[in-house]
Order: sequence, then C-alpha cells, then structure tokens
Amino acid sequence: MKTLPGSARDPFAAGAPFYDVDLEGYDEDVALYERLADAGWSTVLELGCGTGRVAVALARAGLTVTGIDVSAAMLAVARERTAGAAGVALLEADMCTLDLGERFDAVIVPLGGLQHLASLDALVAAMAAIARHLAPDGLAVIDVEAPHADDFTPGPQPLTEHWTRPWAAGGGALVTKLVAVDARPSEGVRDVTWHFDVQAPEGGLRRVTQQFTLRTLTPGELELAARIAGLSVTGTFGTYDLDPFQDGDARLIMTLEHAADGGPGGR
Repeated sequence: MKTLPGSARDPFAAGAPFYDVDLEGYDEDVALYERLADAGWSTVLELGCGTGRVAVALARAGLTVTGIDVSAAMLAVARERTAGAAGVALLEADMCTLDLGERFDAVIVPLGGLQHLASLDALVAAMAAIARHLAPDGLAVIDVEAPHADDFTPGPQPLTEHWTRPWAAGGGALVTKLVAVDARPSEGVRDVTWHFDVQAPEGGLRRVTQQFTLRTLTPGELELAARIAGLSVTGTFGTYDLDPFQDGDARLIMTLEHAADGGPGGR
C-alpha cells in the first residue's frame, strides 16, 4: 500500500479531494444558517469555508458570501464548485489576522473551524477578527464539537473505520476513511489522523494520510475569548434546531453580538 502524507505547509492538502465525500449528505447546519438569514442577513463572512459547502448554499439562497480559508487545497476545490456562480468571493487568509476593512451582517465559523487554532491566544485573535468584521447590529455564529469524555482521556484511541463510499472524482474508486485520535488533555488538544484508503476498480490500494490537531473548546473558554474581543454570547445551543446546550450534546453552537459597552473589539 502506497501512503501519501499531507503537506507541512497545508495540512489539509491531502484530504481536500475527499472532504466532500466525507460530508456527503450533511446539511443540517446549512438549514440553520438559512433560517437565521431570514432575519435579514444580506452579507455573510464565513471563516474556515473549506470546499465551499456552506458558502454555495447561502449564495443560492440569495446572500452575498465572502469565504476565507487558510488551506489553498480546500479553496481550490471551492473554486471549482463556485465557478460561474454569483454571490461568492473566496480568499486565502488566516482568520486570526484577517482585516478586510469591511463589516458583514453575519460572521459564521461552521463545523469546528475554531478547533483548528493552535492556542487560546489564537482563539482570542479569531474572536477579535469576528468582532472587527461584524456589523454593529450583526450576528456571529460559531459551531464546534461539544466536549466529550474521550477528549479528556489521555493516550491513543483505537483506529476506527468511519465509512466506505464511492468516489465519483476518482473514476469509480471506493474510498474507506479510518480515524485515529491521540488525546493530550493537559493541553486541551487531540492529535487526529485520517487515513483514506483508495481502491481503484483495477489496480492496487493506496493510502492518503492527513494529520492535524484539534482543540477541545468548552463553553466557558469560548465565552471568555468572546468577552476579551468585545463580544457577548446571546445563546448557547446543542443542536441545529437551537435547543439549549446540555451534557451529552454532540455540537456546541453559540450566537454572539457586539457587547453593549463596545469592548476592545466592539463598535
């Protein structure tokens, strides 16, 4: 089996071709953003836009979307997806240092984008960027994995197979995704390895490997980082139906606005 690692500069380069296969049929979060947009959004800034899954859906709903991602490989897929589509602009940039000089009705960070930040200082910087780009009466929405008991159990977990699916872009190949996680709870992070085993209709098996680190974020950490940036939490939810957050929920979703006193990153 031939193994192809990701790039050190872009740790998402190896997995980018398989990202949409991985999230095939996943649109619960898109429905949430579309529902919130009905309250009057016109412009949206998406931090960590990946392959454009959410950005394209919101543009089709009539919104103007600016998508930002640090991964050139992910953006390459997004540009293919958005070719000829109106209402979407894509930029390669770091969400922690972003300064576009404009404000948006909404700033969203979908599906764990904040968990890829290397430190809590980076989290505060990302929150400051959210505040910097959020219109005075705008709404920010962040979505991360809810903390789970396994996040605080040190050491490697067993390698698990997540799925086997056809890969249309691979000429009829089958792809199997396997995941290994090694938690470092003293640092609040998990080292994650994704293996994509690609079986062509004819020929050998090749393995594509992507490795990255995910930060476990608690409600308290997110709220404190938001306060430092001049934002206030207006809601904490555990589902895309915006049910109140509780123990055992899979997602941790927060809505934020500028703090009433303006704060360091406020109005």
